[in-house]
Amino acid sequence: MIEFLAIPSLVVVLAVWVIYSIILNRRLTEAKARYWQFFSDAPLALIVVDKYHRIIEWNQTAEIIFGWQSTEVKGENIVELIVPVFDQAHVISVLQKAADEGISYSKNYNITERGSEIFCEWRNRRLEGGKGEIVCMAQDITVSQKTLDELNKRSSALEGAGDAIFYTDSKGLIEFANRSFFALELDDQNDIYGTHIGRYLFQERLTFNTLLSQFDANNTWRGTVHKPSLNGEKILSVTLTAIYHRSRLVSYIANLHDITQIASHVDALTHRVLHDPLTGALNRNALGDRLTHAITRSKRSGQKVSLFFIDLNDFKLINDRYGHEAGDRLLRDITKNIQACLRTSDTVCRYGGDEFIILIEEIRGEEHLQTIYDTINAAISEPIRIDISTMIRAQASIGVALYPDHASNAAELIKAADMAMYTEKKEKKLNEPGPILYVDSHNR
Repeated sequence: MIEFLAIPSLVVVLAVWVIYSIILNRRLTEAKARYWQFFSDAPLALIVVDKYHRIIEWNQTAEIIFGWQSTEVKGENIVELIVPVFDQAHVISVLQKAADEGISYSKNYNITERGSEIFCEWRNRRLEGGKGEIVCMAQDITVSQKTLDELNKRSSALEGAGDAIFYTDSKGLIEFANRSFFALELDDQNDIYGTHIGRYLFQERLTFNTLLSQFDANNTWRGTVHKPSLNGEKILSVTLTAIYHRSRLVSYIANLHDITQIASHVDALTHRVLHDPLTGALNRNALGDRLTHAITRSKRSGQKVSLFFIDLNDFKLINDRYGHEAGDRLLRDITKNIQACLRTSDTVCRYGGDEFIILIEEIRGEEHLQTIYDTINAAISEPIRIDISTMIRAQASIGVALYPDHASNAAELIKAADMAMYTEKKEKKLNEPGPILYVDSHNR
């Protein structure tokens, strides 16, 4: 009876086992299919090698990156196939590290089926429970590496540039400055990072926002700024460039060049061009520009412009009696005396040998004009010591002309003042006997 019951039970068990095996085999088949699909379609190159580095598996991404079909590479040594000779020893050590420690990483050059050289990033993992197989995962980073190399080159160029350079983010906040910038030794250079470019260069951000309208067609602005430094104020030539990508502002680049010495030299040259070397007063070439601008302002404001034409009386006597050095000292001191009694906005010009022109704007009437005349005359008449024993009290003939009363332009105004001076000189010679020049000598 027991034997009779055992046979059906065995049949049932066998049936269950067969059904289970079929289901399990189907699942294994499905899992294997999914594995091969994942393996084949993975975005990384997946290559399985044995402990001798011979290729066992090679997915589609590996075919795309390296060029060989999987049927062409199976059994090939991966190192000999895709690694340049100069990098093979390094790659073998990396694979050995994966075999010993379970995982390793590297970046190295590789060779494609066409013979071209690419740069790949690798991640190698030992398969557990196997016979020393290693799955090698690779990503072609040639383009990104070239981009990185290019950025490194540009960064090195910026660091090594002779001019000071810094750049900002899209908001105008400074995020990089090169070595040449810090070599300027500006007082506030250590606070540059995170500071808005407008506040750093122009003190106020609003000033920079106004400046944006002055950028040219190449998105560039050029000008000068003054910055305090450890060695005094520096004058910097600045070129600002706005960088756009697809019409969106991404950065400002500032190129700064120290022109302090050049600017000082130019200022000195400009001063020499515009001023009389003996007295320091403005020369006649510069007077024309000053007078033209004064007349332009007078037309807008309606206020009069006065011109005083001065000629020292009998100046030749000084040179003949005391020498040219005494005459030069007299001219220098008279100039100082005149400048001392006038406003800084008034113009004192040495027009010729012993001739001066004084330009004064905003004349308020006859009384104001007479006051100026008396002040200038008194300044000229101040006693001037030309040596230890001699003082000279000079006098001058002064002609006055007004715009627009006596002339319609600069040249006519100078001519009118000159004629007025000669009229006064003639009257003085008729009314006053002898030279209008007084010499006080001591120790006679």
